[in-house]
Amino acid sequence: MIKGILILFGFASGVVVAAGTFAFIAAIGIVPRMAQRTKTKQYIRLYEDAILLGGLSGCIFMFRNIQMHLPIWSVSIIALLCGIFVGVLAMALAEVLNVMPILMRRAKLQKGITWFVVSFALGKLFGSLLYFFIDGFYQL
Repeated sequence: MIKGILILFGFASGVVVAAGTFAFIAAIGIVPRMAQRTKTKQYIRLYEDAILLGGLSGCIFMFRNIQMHLPIWSVSIIALLCGIFVGVLAMALAEVLNVMPILMRRAKLQKGITWFVVSFALGKLFGSLLYFFIDGFYQL
C-alpha cells in the first residue's frame, strides 16, 4: 500500500517537473525564436517533436537502466548538441529578460556586440572543459 502511494507520488512529481520544464521552454519562446533566427520556420514542428522525444527518451533510458556502448566520437557529438541546447536556452532566457540590451546600454557598447556574446559562450565552454577534464577542479 505504502509502496504504491510512493510510486504514485514520485510519478506525479516527475510529471509536474516535466510539465514545468516544457512550459518554461514554451513561455520564453525558444523554439519560434530559434526558427526565426535560423530562417527555418517550416521546421518548428520538427524542433518541438525533437525536444519532446529527447525528454521522453532520456526518461526511458534513466528508468530502464538502458546502456548504450557508443564510440567516443558519437558521445562527443551528443554532448556538443546537449551543450548547444543549454546555451540556446540560456541565451533565450537572457533575451527574454532583456539582460543583454541593459548590459550593452550600461557598458556603453556600440560595436563588437557579437564578439561580446561569443566571448560569453567561449567562457562557458572553457569553464565546462576545466570542470569536466581536471579532477578536483570544482574543489579549488
